Amino acid sequence: MNNVIIVRYGELFLKSEPVLKKFEKTLIENIKIGLKKEKIKFKILRKRGRIFVETSQIKRSSSVLKRIFGVVSFSPCFNIKSSEIKKIQIFVKKNYKKWIGKNQKFAVRAKRVGRHSYTSQKLAKLIGDVVDRKVDLSNPDVEIFIEVRDNDSYIYTKVIKGPGGMPLGTSGKVVCLVSGGIDSAVASWLMMKRGCTIIPLFASKSKSRKVFLDVIKELKKWHLGKNMRIFIFDQRKNLDKFNKKAYRYTCILCKRMMYKVANGLAKKMNAKAIVTGESLAQVASQTLDNLMVLDQASELPIFRPLIGLDKTESIDIAKRIGTYEKSIEDKKICWAVPKKPKTKAKLEEVLKIEDELKIEKIMKESFKTLREVSV
Repeated sequence: MNNVIIVRYGELFLKSEPVLKKFEKTLIENIKIGLKKEKIKFKILRKRGRIFVETSQIKRSSSVLKRIFGVVSFSPCFNIKSSEIKKIQIFVKKNYKKWIGKNQKFAVRAKRVGRHSYTSQKLAKLIGDVVDRKVDLSNPDVEIFIEVRDNDSYIYTKVIKGPGGMPLGTSGKVVCLVSGGIDSAVASWLMMKRGCTIIPLFASKSKSRKVFLDVIKELKKWHLGKNMRIFIFDQRKNLDKFNKKAYRYTCILCKRMMYKVANGLAKKMNAKAIVTGESLAQVASQTLDNLMVLDQASELPIFRPLIGLDKTESIDIAKRIGTYEKSIEDKKICWAVPKKPKTKAKLEEVLKIEDELKIEKIMKESFKTLREVSV
């Protein structure tokens, strides 16, 4: 019966044996949580570098596995409880017409784990002999994959891509500045892909938080295995003060305040870094000069996963992960953005302005507005 899914992982093999076991355990736990969340009945086995999910709900389980970080690929397969070539031949002969059309070409890809009386090459040839279709090893229409593992055989014709990366939760926690726009959502997703549990932080600049919350709903679909805690703080009064005091510096002062609040939240939540969706030279506040000034506002490292990407590349990822349509719902430009923003800010000038504004007092007042929200 087609009731088993082979799950493959990649980068984990680069780890030492103790770390590999730890990461495997996390990956399996994340898969379990994802499947349980969808109320899917399943059983999970681990065998020599592979994870096997036994379930009768293949389609729904596949939908979950597509969103589990650490999963490189997976294949719904038929499991024959034997490694005998004759039994494998009988099964393939009985079913190949369902997999390969009359005018289609095929190839058999075989591999073995364990001791057997035949080689992988011989296995592929003997299985191919029972299939009445043309063979094309270079460019087949259909590939029949056979994995013989000790006394079990697994047969499949599809390899479905997973998101890859590292299992969520294996790389610690980070605070992500999420605006609801395209870039910050993509940056958050890329950090999740590297194994980070994310803590989204939204700087509220208007009464509407809908776009931000809608984007978070999409990101939560990928945050399988770990709880996502979401925070909002009020930035509206700060923007008024920044506008009045140093109009052209508003964006820089706004961003530095976000960094300061993010640092306070990170310390509270035991997070190790701040993540932003900034891309070099994309907007006025993201020039090299301004990014250097922004960095000084943070005690923790600032990660910018999109720093070398152009907008088109970010949009492509956003469409793939499901956040794009949500992010473009609100195209309004922030009301506080100056007509001619400062593009080459000097740190000493910014520090002087902040000193006159009594920025530490403003930061403490901002931190008092910090609220956890649920989605």
